[in-house]
Parts: sequence; C-alpha cells; structure tokens
Amino acid sequence: MQANRETEPQLALATTTVARPRPEECATARRIAAEMGCPYWPRASLDKTCADLDGLLVVERENLALWIAGQRFCYHPNMAKLRVCALQQQRKDALIDALQIAPGASVLDCTCGLGADAIVASYVAGPEGRVLALEAAPLLALLVERGMASYSLADDPDLDLAMRRVEVRRADFATYLRKEADAAWDVVYFDPMFDESIAHARGLDLVRCLARPGGPEPADLHEARRVARRRVVMKDRRPGRSLARLGFAKVEESRRVCYGVLPAW
Repeated sequence: MQANRETEPQLALATTTVARPRPEECATARRIAAEMGCPYWPRASLDKTCADLDGLLVVERENLALWIAGQRFCYHPNMAKLRVCALQQQRKDALIDALQIAPGASVLDCTCGLGADAIVASYVAGPEGRVLALEAAPLLALLVERGMASYSLADDPDLDLAMRRVEVRRADFATYLRKEADAAWDVVYFDPMFDESIAHARGLDLVRCLARPGGPEPADLHEARRVARRRVVMKDRRPGRSLARLGFAKVEESRRVCYGVLPAW
C-alpha cells in the first residue's frame, strides 16, 4: 500500500529486546540494527536514551514489535483471516474475482502494505503458485516479512501456509518493473494508498505513517502490462476515480472499494 517516488518518513529508531533477553534475542536485535542502519541499545540503557527516539523496535520472545508514540504494533494478517475463511466456505472475494487466478497462478503484488491481499492471493494460488509482494518502505517491509514468517494461527493451518508462501521483497515497484522480464507474471496488482482511511481496518493508520504515498503513473502501468501475461489489476475507493483517470475498466465492486483491469500487452 505504498507508492514509488516519495521518501517514507525518516524516524529516529533503535532496536532493543525484552527485559531478560536470551542471547539469540540480543543477536537478532543487533542484526536488525545493522540492517536498518540504527543503533542497538541494551534494554537496561533505555531509560536514559529513549526520549530522543521516534520509534523503538523490540525483539520479543516470538515477535518483532514497533513502538511509536506509546503505541505497540506487531504484525497481524489483518482481514486476510476472514477473507480466507470466506473462500473456504465457497464465498466470493472481490479481489480474487478481479485477479481471475486459480491454483498454480503467479501474482506480483506491487504494493504489499500489511500483505492481506498477498496472503489471500497465495491461498488461492496454492503451493504450485507464486506470490511476490513488493514493499518500498524498509521498516514496513521488515515488520511484514518477519511477521509473515513467524505469525501463527493454530486454528487455520491453511492461512499459515499461505502466509509462509508469500515472498516479501524490499523494492520500489517502478524500479522492479523496469528490470523484470516480459510476461514474467500472470497478474500484476496495485493497491495504492487511499486518501482517506477505511474505518476499523486494523493497522492501517500505522501503514499510513510508514508507507510511501501515491500510486502508479502511466509509465509504471506500461511496464506492468509488459510484465503481465494476462492482466494488470488495481484497487480504488469507490466510485473509482483513479481507475478512470488511468484507463482501467472497472470489473468488481464491494461496499467501499472497486477494482479495475488493464489487459497485458
């Protein structure tokens, strides 16, 4: 749910651990600090230094948590659980109808965000398919990549497997598309960040804080149509003004959003 041109907010970050960390948790916190280019502070030193921080990455027992402005964020698959449950009950999903994918399909999700759409696509594509989700904002990509690898729902192993199959890559879609081969993916998908929040969508306010704003431009869509074997799909808020501006044909609608399609070249 990010775009490709603006720089995400530059936060003063540090990594640390829970209060009695195990050696492996300290090692993980140090690795993440090196990866993100921020300092690692042992938990005991935080009282003297945390006032200068915008955010804190905390390596917990099984999670990576981000604290910003007194609020804790830890990865959650958002609406993917309910949507996969609906598909298991043979109910429709507007995105899947727009993508027109089946087991074995390949999907390039250019705007990962929290990855709910990528998880649903992965569930339908199955173990023989492939879903690659691009996220340009490094901090958001880190949280989602690690979260998808560790989050577990004991009551829904199919959802767990779908999450594990999603490949999350830190990449700007404009750059990635221009380097990708012709017809490399069945479907290329965009979910640009909306101008207004959708009420009750868990985690989206934090995504809005971390992600890069905007959406694909005509030149990006030209590359996406080259990279797609079948179609390019984009999500928009109803009534679909961005879809109309960019030449998409509207194919699916729900109460709040709609989807449009461009054919591959």
